Amino acid sequence: MKTRLIGFLLIFLSGFLLMLSINFYSDWKYEEEIVSNLTEEINDKCQSKDLVCLVDTALHYTHVMQDPMRKLFSNRTFTSPKQFFTRHSFSNFYFGKGACGAYASFFCRVMAKLGYRTKFVILDTRQSKGAHIIICIEQGDKLILVDPYYGHSFKDSTGQLSEIQTVSKNWYSYYSKHLPADYLPAYDYQYGWHYTNWEKLGPLSGIMYKTLRIFMPKEKVDSLSLR
Repeated sequence: MKTRLIGFLLIFLSGFLLMLSINFYSDWKYEEEIVSNLTEEINDKCQSKDLVCLVDTALHYTHVMQDPMRKLFSNRTFTSPKQFFTRHSFSNFYFGKGACGAYASFFCRVMAKLGYRTKFVILDTRQSKGAHIIICIEQGDKLILVDPYYGHSFKDSTGQLSEIQTVSKNWYSYYSKHLPADYLPAYDYQYGWHYTNWEKLGPLSGIMYKTLRIFMPKEKVDSLSLR
């Protein structure tokens, strides 16, 4: 009797894990096809493959995809287990839940499909560390700054995309004068930024940081974006 019960439980557990795996794969495949079709649309609109066009169009569609659900459901309650397994980049798409991190994740996913490497950037302000999440696009040795949450790409006076250091140095003389109307003034790039929140997991992430320092120079570790 005991052997039969154990056998039944093993069969049930195997079936459950199989169904869960199929569900995960189905969701992942669906999301990948959405992003793939979206990048085809972006490429169609940017025939020249100019980075300015690709970035601005990707920002536009990031908001087209996420804004409606966020406006409808950001203050509503969901109890579906799906919200615990959904990739962060689609948290707004499904449930309207997520702020700068969700917009940044979705934008990065689109840019990756377009063939670009990105880095998450955690912006510090006068009041707090890690107040806002933005994105840098890697272009050679340059880090091009983009703010997906506000749908804003930072451009110089010639219309070219700007590096994060350039934005910081010329914030008050130029870049602060060309922001969306609802841009929070505290996000002024004057108090530094980092690419990984080494304090997020407390002692565990601190140990990870110190371990990496054994094998890599400090500048290299500090430039890692583990998101």
